Amino acid sequence: MALTSSAGASDISLFGPQAAGGEPIWRLATASDVVNSNLSAIETALLKASLALSETGLDGPDARQVLSELSEADRAVIDCITIGADGIVREVEPEAFESIRGADLSGQEHVNGTINTRQYLGFYFINAVEGTYGIDAEMPVFDRNGTFMGAVSLMFNNSQFFERVLAPLQPIGDSKIWVSRADDGTIIYETDPSQMLLNKSSAMYQDYPELLGLFDRMSLERTGYASYEFLDQSHGRTIEKGCFWTTIPNRGTEMRLVLTLEL
Repeated sequence: MALTSSAGASDISLFGPQAAGGEPIWRLATASDVVNSNLSAIETALLKASLALSETGLDGPDARQVLSELSEADRAVIDCITIGADGIVREVEPEAFESIRGADLSGQEHVNGTINTRQYLGFYFINAVEGTYGIDAEMPVFDRNGTFMGAVSLMFNNSQFFERVLAPLQPIGDSKIWVSRADDGTIIYETDPSQMLLNKSSAMYQDYPELLGLFDRMSLERTGYASYEFLDQSHGRTIEKGCFWTTIPNRGTEMRLVLTLEL
């Protein structure tokens, strides 16, 4: 079975708003709103921390207090740090990550971008110096005179974040909502843990050309629909699936929010 386009495809007459009363589209749109609302709350907390650090500076107990309060922005937060204009980590919360104080982050593209542009550049999915994968964002910090001081950074656990915000909207059975990077299809949230961090080059997917084609389409198209065959949640049988996807608006790592339903 070949991939089908979202525009005028015959499969849509069997799977989509016409047959389901718009429920799949409603579920995906609602999930997108919930994700964006929670990401916006983190951005607001980062901005508030940036303004507070303009007064306290990037070092010392007052700066650490700002970071401690920032770490409460979301339950999935891993750590919060201040970064000097040279890319060096200045303060860290919580103390469990004290070992990264003094680390040079200037080689990281997203940190270097914030330092060079002195602008907020969105969320990035990274392999962090903390020894874990996570989603990270930096907000520039300026002193009272408008002089660039550095940045405040927040990193959170992508699996924990998406699990929490999407759980109330997850369908049942072999239908689910998951999240991937747009560029290489790396899965950054899945209800099937065995697929976390896999991408279109992973061995699990190579026997499913329709799925590989889906990854290719999702890397180019911000929204769409496709049908394909892949394993069920237990990996016990191959089933036919259909999926709608949309884009999580973000200036950093482009991400796709995907609703897959068993056909």
